[in-house]
Amino acid sequence: MNIYRVRRYIKGKFITLLWKTRGIKIFDRVSILGTSPHISGKGEINFGSLVSFRGFGSRCWFHVLSNAKLSIGSKSFINSGVMIDVSVAVSIGRNCLIGDCVVIQDSNYHEIEQGAGVKSMPVLIGDNVWIGRNSIILPGVEIGDHSVIGAGSVVTKSIPPRSLAAGNPARIIREIAASQDYIRS
Repeated sequence: MNIYRVRRYIKGKFITLLWKTRGIKIFDRVSILGTSPHISGKGEINFGSLVSFRGFGSRCWFHVLSNAKLSIGSKSFINSGVMIDVSVAVSIGRNCLIGDCVVIQDSNYHEIEQGAGVKSMPVLIGDNVWIGRNSIILPGVEIGDHSVIGAGSVVTKSIPPRSLAAGNPARIIREIAASQDYIRS
């Protein structure tokens, strides 16, 4: 085992213990490359086994309001600069790849039109989903299992399973062939 793996393992164990003392539920342990994510708010946070975070260049930021819930499934990878803002619920499935500088929000936090109110709806991301760099996922979106979101996309509507979607606003480009047990690496 090389020195970098040993450091990453020790850092992951330390951060896991630290986060558990803050009430964050971690199934096993996390893996952190670079700077650890900034986590704020008093909501519920659950990380599956071996969730990986990368913090080179820019740090990940997670804000979970009281009575809100953030859940990230086992073996998912969260890249540098990711911002997840939760006022209701954000759920990321297992084996997901979240690219650099992705923004995931379940609320627009402000009225768009007078009297329209604030839109807050859960965001659900299925298993084995890849979200490309600089994409934005907006409130109420569901992304189906095995889907890919192209870099720089703004996802305003739900994407069905096994779909490649891209653009602003994101639209489905084509279907993706993937067996149920396929895991993207």
